[in-house]
Amino acid sequence: YNGAGLPFAGVFGGQQTTNGGVFAPGTAAELAAGLAIGTAAAQAAQACAAASVNATYWKPLLGALPPPVPHVEGQTLLDHNGMLATCVGETGGCAWGDMILPPTFHTPGSAGSIRRRTVAHGVHGSGAPDYATLRAEVRSIDFEEDPDSGDLMAAAIRLSDGTVSPVADGGKVLLAASSIGSASILARSRPDRYSSFTFNNHYYTASFLLPSSVCFPVGGGEVCGDGPEASIHSHNWQYGFVTPGNGDCAGQSFEADLRGNYPVPDAPYQVILLQMEPEMRSLGAWNASAGLIDLVDEPPTACDLLARRQAINITSTSWGAVTPGFSIDSSDAAVAAWPQGWHWAGGIPLVDGSSRVAGTKNVFSADAGAVRKPFNCHTSMVSAAAGVIAGMEALGLPTSQCMDHISSNFPPPSPDESCEPGATSPPLCNFAVEVYNGTHCIAAVPSPSPPPPP
Repeated sequence: YNGAGLPFAGVFGGQQTTNGGVFAPGTAAELAAGLAIGTAAAQAAQACAAASVNATYWKPLLGALPPPVPHVEGQTLLDHNGMLATCVGETGGCAWGDMILPPTFHTPGSAGSIRRRTVAHGVHGSGAPDYATLRAEVRSIDFEEDPDSGDLMAAAIRLSDGTVSPVADGGKVLLAASSIGSASILARSRPDRYSSFTFNNHYYTASFLLPSSVCFPVGGGEVCGDGPEASIHSHNWQYGFVTPGNGDCAGQSFEADLRGNYPVPDAPYQVILLQMEPEMRSLGAWNASAGLIDLVDEPPTACDLLARRQAINITSTSWGAVTPGFSIDSSDAAVAAWPQGWHWAGGIPLVDGSSRVAGTKNVFSADAGAVRKPFNCHTSMVSAAAGVIAGMEALGLPTSQCMDHISSNFPPPSPDESCEPGATSPPLCNFAVEVYNGTHCIAAVPSPSPPPPP
């Protein structure tokens, strides 16, 4: 990637089973546009993906919501988001910023009570199904080519240790090795067909805001923060907004992610500003001699730069002054200090309206590699939803029936369910037992669910 190697993890189930920490699937309409499918199918896939992971949601977790932020037109508090984790602490709660803030800012006793969760939780290690081949690295796919149409039929999977696993008659292959990993498998398999790729990503800049109660020395004086008081942003609030654009450029979607970890006193909180709909792309070219895909970012377009400047202005005006010396205040902040957010997506060429890889008869893209264009989301749950869609298509079944095929059931809370301050007994939600401890709710033991169908 731009001249340096990228590390990747390998887990059972592929990218759709990994955990980026943030439950942020985007809306069904955005997912539908990103995957080029119907909205109803996107809604069903999101529901099945969400029911497969024991996540913790902001809205029932925190109860009362903060007031709207000034100066932001059309802002959206992304309170349907949350964390891909549960809190197992028996006393007190979990300070969710411990997942993402440096240890200096951790709340004592909290970090050890946070447990990450994925859609594959419970099927790792001793819980892995009998059919699973663990600790195996896929090298390539052996294809047979139809002499008439030229379409490719996957006939076998070849592992790095030399093992060849035949694809059964009528069998399907689902690629879930990440957008870059899956593209690499295709390139190693048929470089004459798959050698150039166009990936999309999100880009971000970061800084720190200071609560108004905090001052620090500068020169012969001091600078005091004018960010929100510590009590306003207790954990990790995510706001979405769209920049106004201009006559030549449409507005772009951004997320302002405010990461605090109170009750740590007088601590700064981090602001992450994510560009969710950039026009720029990452171009990939297969390097046969290196056996890798060379990745290079396109430069940001003029509309990307305009959107960044407008988003920086909105953020600093609305959420308070940004600590001097950090990137968001710099004069070239629209150009510099916007690294990719490790939200790699797209790159896999697909048949229109399908998860099937273009030029093949039985290979499907089952993670973020299927995302045609970026939108306001974090890619863990998008990968899971894409996996649901690809799996159902491979089975020849409508996505609307996906709930009959998931192996666990943790349905998210309905809109009217929340933990109210002052509750004297644990309210029973349909997704977990919630315990109110005076500060926030703790997602505890999941409610029993009926056994999954075969």
